[in-house]
Amino acid sequence: MEVFSPGPLPVVKAICEECGLIETVNEQVEWDDQQCRLSPGHRTMALVMNFLAEGQPMYRLSEFFEKSDTANLFGENISPENLSDTTFGRTLDKIADANPRILFGSVLAEAIGREGVTTNVVHADTTSKSVQGIYEDENDEYDLEITQGYSRDGNRHLNQFQIGLAVNRNGVPVIGDILDGNDSDTTWNTELIGELRQRLAADEPPIYVADSAAMSEDSLDEASAAGIDIISRLPRTYNAVDALIDRAWEIDEWNDLGKFVNDEDDEDAASYQIQTFQKHISNHDLRCVVVHSSTLDGRTNRRIDNDLDSTEEDLEDAVGQLADRSFACEPDAQEAWETWLDDHDDSCFEFEAEVVETEQKKSRDKPGRPPKDWDPYETVYKIAASVQRDAAAIAHRKKRASCFVVVTSLEDSEEWAGEDVLQEYKEQQAVERRFRVVKDPKRVGPVFLDRPDRVEALGYVMLMALLVYSLIERRARVALQGADEPMDLAGGPTSFRPTGRRVLERFENMLVSRVDGKREIPDNVDVPKRVLELLDLDVTAYGIESEE
Repeated sequence: MEVFSPGPLPVVKAICEECGLIETVNEQVEWDDQQCRLSPGHRTMALVMNFLAEGQPMYRLSEFFEKSDTANLFGENISPENLSDTTFGRTLDKIADANPRILFGSVLAEAIGREGVTTNVVHADTTSKSVQGIYEDENDEYDLEITQGYSRDGNRHLNQFQIGLAVNRNGVPVIGDILDGNDSDTTWNTELIGELRQRLAADEPPIYVADSAAMSEDSLDEASAAGIDIISRLPRTYNAVDALIDRAWEIDEWNDLGKFVNDEDDEDAASYQIQTFQKHISNHDLRCVVVHSSTLDGRTNRRIDNDLDSTEEDLEDAVGQLADRSFACEPDAQEAWETWLDDHDDSCFEFEAEVVETEQKKSRDKPGRPPKDWDPYETVYKIAASVQRDAAAIAHRKKRASCFVVVTSLEDSEEWAGEDVLQEYKEQQAVERRFRVVKDPKRVGPVFLDRPDRVEALGYVMLMALLVYSLIERRARVALQGADEPMDLAGGPTSFRPTGRRVLERFENMLVSRVDGKREIPDNVDVPKRVLELLDLDVTAYGIESEE
């Protein structure tokens, strides 16, 4: 008798098969089915499994599969010894030779078609992934340039590549690119907008949602030419931001939206107010939604507080220097105060001053004893001033800082009112959450591959793993939309919107025994049958004969 602990790997295999990943890789990668014991599609699936199960580094993949029932996952003639780092290195080489960008696009297109994934709205963003090693001497030989650039990881001393990703509203990847380490996210957004309809094979132009990196004259021109509407955030480098926020506070006719539906259970969630204006920006007429959030993010609040502390210290020093000066007459002192005030006026501080007449000891220009009629004192005028914070002005500054501007080329309508535009922009979290998956150090640790082409191939395999992860999450959530009961999560809680990680966790304790070639699940194993049903699967994924 043999006992295996396959965990969630059979579930991952089932999704890889049903979304067409294995088949598509095998069709587009050159390989000899007479010479290869395991197809490149199945090897790619093995890397996906390792990624999603928070497995081992590539050089220890044989250990990762030791107790996983490789015969069920890959075929009866496959053992863990057949899953070596050399095998997976050759797989990455084959993916690199097949043009991994086109290969991944084909995998996406097949999965989108089979799973019925919608692409009417896409959310796009970029991030960076740091790598270990020195690549400069070899970069000219390869398409991918691994180099230093702006690091979202905070590892500015390491080389990196970048990931460009577009997902739909459910967070399912629909476009993915592995980019040079110093590529501009603004340039990538512009190029993607121009290629969007072709890469999605969409009959209708999708709505493109991105952060402020998508806001440039070139991007707006590309979107207009392609008939694509955009939703983005207007960066503060545009003078229009301050002008629009000032106008909104001047008019002060806010539309109170309250908290959005997804935020209602969060006591700390912000509530929103909006005002909408039309403005000509970069030669395009855009609808501008000025948004006032009830909460100021911590970083901005700290920046304002630090700025106030620094300004207050400078003003107090300047007031002290002014107080040390003496003036011959009151008009001179008053004029000096007005000049000082013009140079130091700050809307967040209040100043009080008065000119004070006082006596001070005179200094003699000539040495020796002073004459008998010498008066050692003279009348002078000094400025007594004070500085204090203006609480109301500071509160207004923080209110103003909690405002931002969302812009769109969508026409105002019942479907795309200002509230809907803001709601869609807030869904930008869909792509940001996916980056947390691909950058999780438990899933992908330091990258030590020795060639940029292998790094690029591994990057696209990571995106394939992210696709499978997202499809697992999507299946569970779609099935739970009409359910009466939530899904039980590992450890006790429940949810109608489980993440892919929480779904896969339910299979971590799965065990399978095989006696005389027949697989069974031990009686003491709690099979998450409902989770399998939500994923449109059953125990046959574990090699168990159907109960029907």
